[in-house]
Amino acid sequence: MTGALTVQVPVPAAEAELAADALWQAGAVAVEERAAGPTTVLVAAGPDAGALVAAVAGRWPAEVVPVDLDAALDAWRAFARPVDVGPLRIVLGATGAPGEVVIDPGRAFGSGSHPSTRLALEALVEQVWGGERVLDVGCGSGILAVAALVLGAGAALAVDIDPAARAATAANAARNGVAERLAVADTVSGRHDLAVANLLLPDHRALAPAVVAALAPGGTLIASGVLPDQRAALAAAYGLDPVDGRAEDGWWLWRGTRRAP
Repeated sequence: MTGALTVQVPVPAAEAELAADALWQAGAVAVEERAAGPTTVLVAAGPDAGALVAAVAGRWPAEVVPVDLDAALDAWRAFARPVDVGPLRIVLGATGAPGEVVIDPGRAFGSGSHPSTRLALEALVEQVWGGERVLDVGCGSGILAVAALVLGAGAALAVDIDPAARAATAANAARNGVAERLAVADTVSGRHDLAVANLLLPDHRALAPAVVAALAPGGTLIASGVLPDQRAALAAAYGLDPVDGRAEDGWWLWRGTRRAP
């Protein structure tokens, strides 16, 4: 049993998304919503409980509570529901029906339920026509790389510094029959027609030079994981020609292309 700290934040139900966004931005690795009448209790886990408390201090009360982290990180399984995005049906768990994309995130981020992930999946549905070389930066569970391959991409490189994420990505690729077209690594390399990055703004800024260098001329970047008021900073980090952007549930996705010579 592994002990850890979580932060519990009771908020009015109408403010749950806003409070959850504040917790994600403060470094939460998981945020669970528990309905309690007109109130929603957010339970957030992260490496720095103090930062999570500070993120909501002054607006909502917060309490630090010790928990069994191993049990908490597996609790999502009891509430897993399919996620439908265009022709994709993402099923969370170990098995699914024919034609479904089966994702077991394990301890990695990426179940498809977070708005930033849904935005990226929607953009992949629009962007993958067949045969593309795809780069998934900060792959987490591998949901975006696997979805791109299921949609018809020719090959994908999934990159993450977390060994647990790389293991989950490889397992999910095998689970969906696309392992032979997927490579998993801890650094960006190669040249790609399409890149997807679902990251917080500081990570976008840190990885942008490597991502742009790996994007083929005329290639497209799908960048998600930031708030709408950070969209100018996101575009500036990459310096690509803008294509479009969109918001969902308080999160922003932006697309840009690398100009062909």
